[in-house]
Amino acid sequence: MVAPVPPAKPDNPAPQDDQLSESRIHTRHLVSDSRNLAAPDALDKVTGPLDATLPWVIEIRVVGTASTIQARVRDTMIIGRRSDSTKGSATVPDIDLSEHNAFTQGVSRSHAMLVVRGQKLMLKDLGSTNGTRLNATICEPGKEYRLRHGDELMLGQMRLQVSFAVVPDEASMNTPVPLPNRKTSSKPAPPEGLKAALADSGIQSQPSTLPAAAEPNAIGKRERILIIEDDTDVGAVFEYALQKAGYQVTLVPTVARGLGVIFQQMPDAIILDLLLPDMHGLDLLRYVRKQKTAKRVPMLVVSSATAGFQMQQALDAGADMFMGKPLAVEELLKAVAEALKS
Repeated sequence: MVAPVPPAKPDNPAPQDDQLSESRIHTRHLVSDSRNLAAPDALDKVTGPLDATLPWVIEIRVVGTASTIQARVRDTMIIGRRSDSTKGSATVPDIDLSEHNAFTQGVSRSHAMLVVRGQKLMLKDLGSTNGTRLNATICEPGKEYRLRHGDELMLGQMRLQVSFAVVPDEASMNTPVPLPNRKTSSKPAPPEGLKAALADSGIQSQPSTLPAAAEPNAIGKRERILIIEDDTDVGAVFEYALQKAGYQVTLVPTVARGLGVIFQQMPDAIILDLLLPDMHGLDLLRYVRKQKTAKRVPMLVVSSATAGFQMQQALDAGADMFMGKPLAVEELLKAVAEALKS
């Protein structure tokens, strides 16, 4: 008799990351949560140490296809399919797999749930008909299991790869990589994150929201930051955090639109992805570095392309820092402050 597969331990170790697809052509951004991120009173519950309501952003790739579902994480999120994909349904799961042949692959209507537990993101099977597997081991219905960057899920016969794009600080796996031989400043280090910076300015932050009383120069001094990022949710979180930190932020999804901003006036710092829809971010890095500017413009790369040669290419092309995804917002704020003072 073949021994049954043992259930997964709740704190299961993360596997080695597969080569995640770099194609974003078919990325679909969930719109079930229509609240505006820029409205402080309409944000999700705090999921990180920012004393802010900035959520995690996760990407779920349907293995074997170029399709990626991107979503901002709320306190609880149902993963499943609609009752009738042709006629629609009054009940639509937060992460809807209907368009990916979910019914024939054994995905239940309410198959599993994602739950935020402090600094952790948990997965729970909801008594699905065909079961849930996390990294090839069976999840017991109703029991919560730790979900990590790079984990693989099997909902019935549907295989999914989970990656984190934006995470709370303690969950982050990356640190900025400075350009070799970069000049250092004798100025004191910037405060550690937004909470410390506000406290340093004598402003007390409130739980579950970024403080409305924060002055624009709490961290920044109205420096102009250009963000070139085609992932809608990632860009929105970065834009919101930097604006609250006291910077003037312009967010665009393509290199072409980024160049339009640069042609009008060179920003004080540029944050960009490498994998952009119209051209590679390396082209923009090389272009900016060829321009004669009074001061070196800091350029920070934030990308899911984290292979060693890609990181080195970015640094060789003129990047001051390279940060991989998943990235904590606090890390981004600290990196921008460090880059601007150099």
